[in-house]
Amino acid sequence: MKVRYPIADDALASRLERVYPIRIRELRFIPYGDSAYSYKLVCGDGTAYYLKLYDHGNDAQRSGIGRLPRYLPLTRRLHDEGLFPNAACPVPNLRGELASACDGYTVVLYGFIEGETLADAYPFPDGLLEDVADTMAGIHRLAAVAAAEGVAAEPYELDYEDRLAFCLSALERRDFAESPVRQALQALVAPESPRIRGLMRLVRELRRDAAADEREYVLCHGDLWGGNLIRGKSGLYVLDWENALLAPPEFDWFGYIGDRFGRFIAAYERRRGCPAAIDARLLRFYAYRHHLRNLTNWLLNILERNGDDAQSAHDLDLIAHHCLNRLDAIEPHAARVERDFG
Repeated sequence: MKVRYPIADDALASRLERVYPIRIRELRFIPYGDSAYSYKLVCGDGTAYYLKLYDHGNDAQRSGIGRLPRYLPLTRRLHDEGLFPNAACPVPNLRGELASACDGYTVVLYGFIEGETLADAYPFPDGLLEDVADTMAGIHRLAAVAAAEGVAAEPYELDYEDRLAFCLSALERRDFAESPVRQALQALVAPESPRIRGLMRLVRELRRDAAADEREYVLCHGDLWGGNLIRGKSGLYVLDWENALLAPPEFDWFGYIGDRFGRFIAAYERRRGCPAAIDARLLRFYAYRHHLRNLTNWLLNILERNGDDAQSAHDLDLIAHHCLNRLDAIEPHAARVERDFG
C-alpha cells in the first residue's frame, strides 16, 4: 500500500510487543505492494523484521487473511526442514501462532531479508533469468510436501467475473465529475470495455479446456515476479506465497513467456531433470485470468475501497502500465510457444 494504515507508530509498536517476544527500537512504514501494509521493524539488539498488516475493513485484505492458513505453515516447514530454505517464512508469536489477530487488523511477522529486490531488474539478464527458472523448478519439486501441508489444488476459479462486470458497468454509466482520478480511470478503461468483456468470454472457454485436462500438478508459487524475489547472500529468496497452489506448472510459467522463454525452459528442465510438456492453452488461460483478476482488484480499489487519492493514482498507474498494456502480447507469445514447443 502507498498510504499508511491509520494507526500511530508507537501504538502499533506497543501492540506488537505484547504479541511477539521483541522490543522495537524503530518502526518504519514501507510504501510497497497492494495486498497489505508493509513495515520494517528494528529491535534493540539490531534484529530486523518485516511486518505485513491486513486491514479487517478492506474486503481484499480480509480475503488475504483467509489465505494465511493455506501457505504460512508450508513456508515455515520449507524453511525449518531445509526443503527450500530461501522461502520467506513467518515468525511465531508468543502463543506459537504464525499470524496475530489484533483490534481491526491482522499481522504476520517475517525475518527481514537483506538484499536487492528484482522488481526493477527487468529485463532480467540471461544469467538471472536462468536463476529464476532454477528457483521455480526447485519449488515445483515440492508437491508432496505441499499436499501434506494441505495446500489447495487448482479449482480453476473465475472468482472476479461478477465484480469486474459491475466495475465495467459503473464506468460505462456513471458520472465521476467529483473525482479527477475516477474520471481518468473512466477515460482509460471505458473505451476498453468491449474488449475486456470479450476476454472474459474467452477465459471461460479456456477454463473449460483447462479443467478437463489431466496434467501433473506441482507446487506453484503463483506470483513469481521480480517484486517477490530478493537477490541476497544465499541466492534468490522467495516472498509472498499467498497464491501458492497445487497446479499445472503453466501457472508459474506464463509470467515468462516471451522472446527468451526457450532459455528459461532449458534452465528449468536442467533443474527438474526431465523435459517440460508445455500447453499453450493453459498459458493463455493463466495469463488472461491473471490480468483480469488484477484489473478487477485495482478497479475496486479506486471505485470503492480507497480513501486516499495517492493510493488511487497508484492503482490507476498499475492498470495502465501493468495490465492493459500487456494484453496484446499474450496471443503472439502463446503462438510462439505452441510453434516452438507444441
